[in-house]
Amino acid sequence: MIYIKNKAIFIADAHENENRRGFWEFLQALKQKKLQTPQLFLMGDIFDLLVYEVKATHEFAKAYIDLLEELADEIEIIYLEGNHDFNLAKFFKKVKVFNINQQPVLCEFQDHTLVKLAHGDIFLKPFLQFCLKSLRNSFLLRILNFLNIISKEKITQTILKKQYKKQLTRKIPHFSSMVKERLKHYGAAFVIEGHYHQDLFLQEEDVKYLNLPTFAYKESFFIVEYSSEIRFHKIELKEA
Repeated sequence: MIYIKNKAIFIADAHENENRRGFWEFLQALKQKKLQTPQLFLMGDIFDLLVYEVKATHEFAKAYIDLLEELADEIEIIYLEGNHDFNLAKFFKKVKVFNINQQPVLCEFQDHTLVKLAHGDIFLKPFLQFCLKSLRNSFLLRILNFLNIISKEKITQTILKKQYKKQLTRKIPHFSSMVKERLKHYGAAFVIEGHYHQDLFLQEEDVKYLNLPTFAYKESFFIVEYSSEIRFHKIELKEA
């Protein structure tokens, strides 16, 4: 059980790459104590591409990994893997990593309300879920890494070029109906996800649901505030 602390920060979908370095600036602000928190939840897809078995993805991320490990001496950091950053456990000693099979992660608010966290790429249609889990297969990824090396990194370069052009703020039609179906699988009073980039709070009967914004857009994140009720205070570090 993870207890969510007052002033905990939640970030999802930073999609950090060579052309997008907002999350790096955020980490620097934490290091310099311009921003302060006792607890940081990274809700997946923090990088456009980071996979342990694919060596070409390591160089860009190395400075981030080192800084996260440094910050973890003072801040509890929980990293839920996404569908762009996975098989990460070997990168970290101090950061707590939860892979797709360990999600949703059960947590508790100060008032003892149970909350479940997930990147969001779970409880999907069976074939899609099978494909996403197969992509994380270490043996297949080592083959991919070999092919990427002999192709002079054309595979990873192609993936990243597509990510540079990806629209990160598209509104999903009938998202509320989709959420209602997803909540049946969670069995908690509060659910927090990333992945969908919808920046939306919903209440379905007795269940509260928060879909986090993509940090990549306005460098948006949420801070937990305990008062007479649980509040999520949204911060935007830049204009659109």
